[in-house]
Amino acid sequence: MYLLFRNFVDVGYGFSKTFGFIIVSYVVFFLSTLKIIPLNTIFLYVILIAYFFINRQIFTKKKAEILSSLSKNKRYLIIQEILFTLGYFLWVYVRTHQPDINGLEKFMDFGFINSTLRSKFLPPPDMWLAGSTINYYWYGHYFVAFLTKLSQIPSQVTYNLMLATIMGLTLTGTFSLTSTLISKISDNIDKRKIIIAGFISAIAVTFAGNFHTPFYLLKDGRNKYWYPDATRFIGYNPDTQDKTIHEFPIYSFVVSDLHAHLIGLPFIFVFLALLWNALEKRGKGKKYLYKFIPPGFLLGVMFMTNAWDFANYSLISGFIILFASLKKWGLKFEAILRTALAATVLVTTGVITTLPFLLIFDSIAQGVAFVNARSPVWQLAILWGFPAVFTIIFVYKLLLNKSEIKLPDAFVLGLIISAWALIIIPEIIYVKDIYIASHHRANTMFKLTYQAFVISYIASGYITIRTFLLTKGLVRKLFFSLFFAVIFASVLYYPKLGIDSYYGELKVYHGLAGDTWLKERYPATYEAVSWLKDNVKGQTVILEAPGDSYTDYNVISSYTGLPTVSGWFVHEWLWRGTSDVPSARVSDIDVIYTSNDLEKTTQLLNHYKVEYVVVGSFEREKFANLVESKFNNLGSSVFSWGDTTIYKIKSRSDLQ
Repeated sequence: MYLLFRNFVDVGYGFSKTFGFIIVSYVVFFLSTLKIIPLNTIFLYVILIAYFFINRQIFTKKKAEILSSLSKNKRYLIIQEILFTLGYFLWVYVRTHQPDINGLEKFMDFGFINSTLRSKFLPPPDMWLAGSTINYYWYGHYFVAFLTKLSQIPSQVTYNLMLATIMGLTLTGTFSLTSTLISKISDNIDKRKIIIAGFISAIAVTFAGNFHTPFYLLKDGRNKYWYPDATRFIGYNPDTQDKTIHEFPIYSFVVSDLHAHLIGLPFIFVFLALLWNALEKRGKGKKYLYKFIPPGFLLGVMFMTNAWDFANYSLISGFIILFASLKKWGLKFEAILRTALAATVLVTTGVITTLPFLLIFDSIAQGVAFVNARSPVWQLAILWGFPAVFTIIFVYKLLLNKSEIKLPDAFVLGLIISAWALIIIPEIIYVKDIYIASHHRANTMFKLTYQAFVISYIASGYITIRTFLLTKGLVRKLFFSLFFAVIFASVLYYPKLGIDSYYGELKVYHGLAGDTWLKERYPATYEAVSWLKDNVKGQTVILEAPGDSYTDYNVISSYTGLPTVSGWFVHEWLWRGTSDVPSARVSDIDVIYTSNDLEKTTQLLNHYKVEYVVVGSFEREKFANLVESKFNNLGSSVFSWGDTTIYKIKSRSDLQ
């Protein structure tokens, strides 16, 4: 970390936790994907120890220099550790009041993690399509599984601990990036301003909402406000046939889906920091291009974590590099050439990094088309009024002080301009997928504007302090102080609304185990899950009733990581690009559970290599004509609790 971030105010300490585990986990990913080493705890620790000795060697060679830098910047290191600790324990505390891994996308996320934990090699099997690997961007979930294996803590607990970890890493990553950018304006800048800038951005990115909250609180009152409305506004109020999604980090933390866009948050700050590093250090010769290899590596990791971010941050990088080049070389051909060369190195490195993933991933995108509807301007103003205010102020100040523009200004200008590009793109085109016409651009808007929110809110702390530095006169400074205080206060009330609603105002403590709800609501299913986890190894195929997405169906495959023949229908439809695959399997499962034909049932069980059949409350609900008695002829009962029985199917040779 020191070699890369020695010029940062905290010597890169804010990125150390994230970057260290990215390096180690990528080495394991690469070797496991090539089937060189298995994905087990011993080998994980071998790689981790090797990484430790490499770092120890570097430290030994540069000990005096490193200790001097750490001592010089210890104030920032202490602040970073306080930020991480407060963020981590805050969200641990919040999650203890509603730790359930249930609802929204949680079964999917948890299933990916548990499937990875059971995997001998990568890619992990699809727990909802036995015989296939996951065809989604699963690297972030592998990252969670990697940390779970290292810690040896049960996954139903690490799921919630990871949410808290991401919050801590988001705070420290944002602080390090923003405080460093503001520190580069001048060698004599007040350290308090550096800290304030980092703190503002960290709080804004992690906890702020948008102008929907203050607008409707003033309009309708606190009692009528429903916190998800800030993420489901265009198409919903008023109701239209253009339903969209525009989420942001604190909403993700509140609902606590451990989804790709949330897991990838800490990676973003490391990527932008490496990009800044490359821009700050590049000289006049061609050798500067190699400095774009590290951010290119992160770009590749981000693709595997959340594939949309490869395009998002390629675009963002393009804007940032362009503005930085214009600042350095002016409006000349050299600036355009340098931008093109740097972007080429960045993207090429990203593609090379992600090749092991790309070779086993089939894109689920179905092309690009022009949108069928556009957002009303007044609704865009409510959703994006916060960054609009900062953009106007920042651009106005830069225009008034052209001679004082610095490289960090160009970097931040690139951030906010690219944020607006990401906001505008879904008003023009969208990526086609399986969603119905009324939701045709919802996913595109979600994936693009989520990152627009993050990068524009990163800029908010920098712009606040930069405005003060460019403002003359006490009265004007006081005006901006009051103005910014009101603006930030208006968007920082959102967490209280969300937490109070989702977590019951933090009144009832439940602990961190995310499977407690299952034991209370479906005790027999809970016991079945426990038995399978204790007695079945590897990726043995089980059979349970297939269900619709976002229901409690397929909880067993999700919670054990054991692949079932077919799981959440719409999710598999999305991942496979067609409904034909899950449809055929659903029909076969119906035959297995309801047919009196033992020969046909045997053929299907053999075809899908099923070793355990579950007959429980979900199966009894799904199949009105369930024929359970035949499973005693096809196998034997190995578990029975309440209304749930697990049958171990005889070996294939015995069934033939």
